Amino acid sequence: MRSPLHSEKYQLFLEELNTLREEAGLSQMELADRMKIGQDIVSRCESGRRRVDVFELALWTHACGTTLEAFVKKLDERIKRHRLPSLM
Repeated sequence: MRSPLHSEKYQLFLEELNTLREEAGLSQMELADRMKIGQDIVSRCESGRRRVDVFELALWTHACGTTLEAFVKKLDERIKRHRLPSLM
């Protein structure tokens, strides 16, 4: 069985996470500063070497100027476009 850390859905999540930061015009260092964490943590999260929990995701989305709800909605739409089973 494939690790959930490297599933297709999780890869879409990582791509969306990276896109969110880039669309906010933030470098990894700038995002890390806003979140009060190390840049290495942002890097490991975006590359999939570290899982993101829901509390970190909320901080991440707010630091990028959006909401957790908006991020999850975009991710769900992306999953549907890729014809993967829904999050629900």
